[in-house]
Amino acid sequence: MTQVVRAAASDAPILTERLAQLGEPERMKPLLQEALEQLGADGARLQGYAIDHCKVTPWRDISIALSLVARSTHTGEPTRHVISGTIFPSLDAARRQLREERRMSLPGAIGTASPALVPEMAMVVRLFPDDSGLTGLRGATDAAAIRALLTAHLPECREQGWAIRTIEFEPVQYKPGRLCTLRYALTLDHAGHESKPVEAFGKVYRDERWRRSYELLDATRQAAAASGGVWCAAQPIAAVPAWRFVLQRAIAGRDFRHLLGELTKPDAHADDIGQAERCVTAVARAVQAIQLSPIPPGPRLDFRVLFAAQCDNLEHLRQVNAPLAGELQELRAAISRLAEECPPGNLCPAHGDFAHGNVLVATPAAPDPCIGVIDFDRAGEAEPAYDVAYFLTHLSSFAMRHPERAAHVRRLSDHLRRMYCQLAPAVSARRLALYEALDLSAYVLRNFRKRSHQPEWIGWATGQIASAWERLDYVSAETRAGS
Repeated sequence: MTQVVRAAASDAPILTERLAQLGEPERMKPLLQEALEQLGADGARLQGYAIDHCKVTPWRDISIALSLVARSTHTGEPTRHVISGTIFPSLDAARRQLREERRMSLPGAIGTASPALVPEMAMVVRLFPDDSGLTGLRGATDAAAIRALLTAHLPECREQGWAIRTIEFEPVQYKPGRLCTLRYALTLDHAGHESKPVEAFGKVYRDERWRRSYELLDATRQAAAASGGVWCAAQPIAAVPAWRFVLQRAIAGRDFRHLLGELTKPDAHADDIGQAERCVTAVARAVQAIQLSPIPPGPRLDFRVLFAAQCDNLEHLRQVNAPLAGELQELRAAISRLAEECPPGNLCPAHGDFAHGNVLVATPAAPDPCIGVIDFDRAGEAEPAYDVAYFLTHLSSFAMRHPERAAHVRRLSDHLRRMYCQLAPAVSARRLALYEALDLSAYVLRNFRKRSHQPEWIGWATGQIASAWERLDYVSAETRAGS
């Protein structure tokens, strides 16, 4: 047992070094060029890359998804390639994984490439959509198969005589071996020579969670329809059990993140901020409507569960950045202590990932904007404060990354707290602030696993911790005032 622990401890700094190397283009570009050539893209000259996904499994490996921008040496045209990679602590471990993946791959499969090895990084690489953990990706990226699926299940095609003229797809979120979200852009033609665009999203899962996802799609669609226009949800189109795949229609609206960026520019006018406040009010109404809806209960996400969820991440952070881990441990101890002094609320339906990227604004200029909410994969039962605090945490992060807009975003955050507490008087402002502090600390620990290779990450993380202490100061002050 001692030998295993020592080996794990020695692996930690190696993976940390490789995590840092991912953010060094001068070191990575030659290696990724080599990966492209091994994967069969002989005529592609790498121009740059972006890290779309990065997950650290402490002491074991780093899983990544990269978008590579290249240029054809034959035509000069730009090309885009998506690859997934697994980085191991040793070259021997990488070679074992490569042998296993090659043994499991289908020999002679059309359109597939064998996984390859980049020895300098001890990294096994694969060309999208090859993924042994997401076998349904091959079907979900087969244009003919998706065309047939949509023709059979899309209401316009099935019932109204529309036909698919063109179909394109792209991955918008790819977590190798775990989950892939694909965007489908269609052009439909009608016999009367009309045409229109349609957008759909598909998700490929690694396990049976696709069933729960499809059930939630139907339940949230019904709940949204019963809300009287307060919020809307995606419409399920089809599910393919063999692919572990769920297909849904896109809902109208702009990503709240993008709208936030537009309305909080440093030179924003009063009208822009007023419009942003109306959108935030609509978000408060939407989240309360979700909490009052009959969405089927899911996993329990109470305070104890949410607090414990980051214990492993804290221990991993301690191995690579002990001072930062110490600050977070002190913060978490204060959160735990104050939780005993703030009575909890009853559990209710919770989105579970109520970030501003999962919130759409359909009519931002309207007096009462309609809010679209997507991606209920993490839905469960939680206190009402949880989803609101999660949204506020992402607003805080946005302000930290764009300090010139911080004053506007703080005003919007205060507005959201005020409006939500008016709509839901049973939720105390103290409990909401406590949950904000909890999620600000958890955000650092979640984010560490995929962003800590970025040079600005430490500054962002310390800012999150400082914001969490501010929220705890509010809890303490309100507790003293009420005693």
